[in-house]
Amino acid sequence: MSTAPEPQVDPRALDLERKRLSQRLEELSKLCESDVPPGVFYGELLKKLLESLAAPVGALWIRTNQGNLQLQFQISLKEVGLDRSEESRQSHEELLRQVVVNPRQVVLLPRSGLASDEPGKSGAGNPTDFLLLMVPILLNNQITGIIEVFQGSNRAMNAVPGFMQYIALMADIATRYQRNQMLGQMLGQQQIWTQVESFSRLVHASLDPVEVAYQIANDGRRLVNCDRLSVGICYGKKPVIEAISGADVVEKRSNLVRLMQRLSAKVLEWGEKLVFTGAKEETLPPKVLAALDEYLAESGSKLLVVYPVTDDRDKDRKPPFRTVLIMESFDPPTDPQQLIARLDVVGRHAATAIFNSIQYRRIPMRYIWMPLAKVQEGLGGATKAITLAVVVGVIGLGFMLYFVPYPLKMDASGQLQPEIRRKVFSSVEGVIKELSVKPGDMVSENRSLGIMYDSQLEKEIRTQRKEIQVADLDARMYEQRSSKGTDSERLSSLVEAEKSSIIRLSKERELDALVKRTNADLNLQKEGFFALKAPMFTSQEAVRVGNKEWKVLSSAFQENLTNRVVKPSEELLRLGAVDGPWEVELKIPQQHIGQVLKGFVRMNKDELDVDFIVRSDPTRKFKGKLTKIKIGGEANPERSSGMEAEPVVIACVTLVGVDKEYELPRELLLSGTEVHAKIICGNERMGYSLFYGLWEFFYEKIVFFF
Repeated sequence: MSTAPEPQVDPRALDLERKRLSQRLEELSKLCESDVPPGVFYGELLKKLLESLAAPVGALWIRTNQGNLQLQFQISLKEVGLDRSEESRQSHEELLRQVVVNPRQVVLLPRSGLASDEPGKSGAGNPTDFLLLMVPILLNNQITGIIEVFQGSNRAMNAVPGFMQYIALMADIATRYQRNQMLGQMLGQQQIWTQVESFSRLVHASLDPVEVAYQIANDGRRLVNCDRLSVGICYGKKPVIEAISGADVVEKRSNLVRLMQRLSAKVLEWGEKLVFTGAKEETLPPKVLAALDEYLAESGSKLLVVYPVTDDRDKDRKPPFRTVLIMESFDPPTDPQQLIARLDVVGRHAATAIFNSIQYRRIPMRYIWMPLAKVQEGLGGATKAITLAVVVGVIGLGFMLYFVPYPLKMDASGQLQPEIRRKVFSSVEGVIKELSVKPGDMVSENRSLGIMYDSQLEKEIRTQRKEIQVADLDARMYEQRSSKGTDSERLSSLVEAEKSSIIRLSKERELDALVKRTNADLNLQKEGFFALKAPMFTSQEAVRVGNKEWKVLSSAFQENLTNRVVKPSEELLRLGAVDGPWEVELKIPQQHIGQVLKGFVRMNKDELDVDFIVRSDPTRKFKGKLTKIKIGGEANPERSSGMEAEPVVIACVTLVGVDKEYELPRELLLSGTEVHAKIICGNERMGYSLFYGLWEFFYEKIVFFF
């Protein structure tokens, strides 16, 4: 068997290609030491890499601050068909994820794959027809990006190690570029330390949040060297834009400020720093991305950083961020990292200053405590200040008890009683089947109180219904005949139908009159049942009653009346108009009646205000009026709870005409309910009004004997 001779390689061509590769590496090495922006550097790196490897397709992925991979630069990536199907796209994304999780070099043949680390997920692999070469970019043993090269499937496999070695050299250059970028950030931070010291003194000079915000916005803008710096403060859950650099007043109704507040709120909910350098990250949350689009359409910023900052003392707050800084540049430098680094320094000082100012603002009544603190220092210390305050307080209390007038109130007890009452009787003799009310229920006029039965009434109702039914059938029959036959026959049928209709209407009226007289209910299953109805109010009573309702005053009537035969003359229930005039029958102790009568003289009028509470609801106070003519003329002994009889004077307190706020509610208007009242007898000295009983006891037992 014969073998083909191996192709001869021209040493000079090979040497020339090596020089070209070395030259490209040197060019990139010089470029990584310059200040070119990442987009330019990574683009040049990928172009030279593909030229060196004669590869048709390549991509360079950079890891963002949030840990996601972002496509930084690509050449002809769509030609490999990664987006040909959803399965292909997921397979490629899973491959990228595995390289990020476990950094390593990967070589995959066309249409090949790796085993999935997690069950249930699509396997990672190369879904294209190209040879896939992947090398991670590492910085301090942490993956910061991935270089991805797609070679033609016809390339010799023995050349792959050389390809991977050259890609690794390019990854090292990318690492050097990233390290230089980090070093530049550190140098930028060192350059502003002297400026930061001055800035720190200014932002901590005030404890007013708005003043601090303006200081941060104006001085921080010069420190960061941006076009506009805004400060938002979270007093609650949502931020409020308090200061914008260069603006004396923040117009919070303007569209720009409203969109800025909305963007700040969404970023705070997200909890990460938002950096926009001209290209939006599709990995951002949808709400943040939508708010960013709206704001950029209004502001036109080319560089935008929304930076939530918090103080370490505020870490337990939810959300923990109390301050948000919005930095904007309309003509940003090629490398914005210096501005972002300076913003980090400003943010740390701003968080502390804002926290201190808000804590000071939260002090209650600080405008009172600060002058008091100065007075305390002027008196010589806390002990002297407290002693002086106690002395002044005692003297002031004595003057107040002697000179300040205060209402004198006399105690009394009594019961609630309605003025309008009514007794309920049956319309006909019958048996009480059911009572639908209970003691204390509120019923309106003409409402059913119970159900009764009368056999004679049942007979009358059935007779009336039968006659109505017969007349209705006759009317229908004649109406049907009126459409047939001769003219005379149709006319005769119409006359008969009209007669039957008249008879039906007459019988219906008779039945209605019987129902109204007896309160019978035709909807019941059996005739003969009729209802007990609550009586109607007379015209005079209606004027005096606000809400036409009765209250059931009777008690223990259900078991006594149910299934009993009652006559129309027998009393069944007692009702009272609780929304009409009510009164409190007071029993005023004789030792208080003198002050009550003097109260009419003090007030110079014929009625006194009365405050009272009911025993069933002692937590609310109600009011009434006591007129002089409703006070009894004699004191009668009253024995209660086994105590010794004490003379009392009966008086009636009117509940009509008092304020709605203190009006007695309907549910508490129960006849016989006990009340405890205080009769307001005019103003006396505060000391006498508050300690009336003590003074009377002291005078009677001690002063009287001297």
